Parts: sequence; structure tokens; C-alpha cells
Amino acid sequence: MSETYTRPILASHVEEITELLDEGYAFGEVEEAIDGATDLSEEAKAALWLVAFSLRAPGDQGRDARAHVAALA
Repeated sequence: MSETYTRPILASHVEEITELLDEGYAFGEVEEAIDGATDLSEEAKAALWLVAFSLRAPGDQGRDARAHVAALA
């Protein structure tokens, strides 16, 4: 079952990951920040991860996505 969050909670996490990326933190560090959010469900963390991934440069997104697919093959 999905949990419901108030807009300020999710919005503050989106702002945090956006700031981390804007400040040049490595994507792995952003992932650690998302994983460390104890006030969110795994589903909400997955949504934040998608937001963070989408904020990366398209070339970086494609390269990493292809690397993940190749690792499964």
C-alpha cells in the first residue's frame, strides 16, 4: 500500500537532492542521501531516485543505464 506524504516533506527532499547535484556532489553521494532519509518509505525513496536520475545530463543518464543493462547480460 502506498503511503501519503505531505507536500512539504517530499518537496524538501527534492530540493535537497537538487541542491546536492547543483553543488557537484557525485551521484553516489546523492543516492546515499536518499537511502539515509529515514522519514520516507522505500517507494518514496525510489521516486526521489528517479527525480535525481532525471536531473543528470542526458549523456550521463544514457551511459549509466546502458552500463546497468550490460551488467545484467
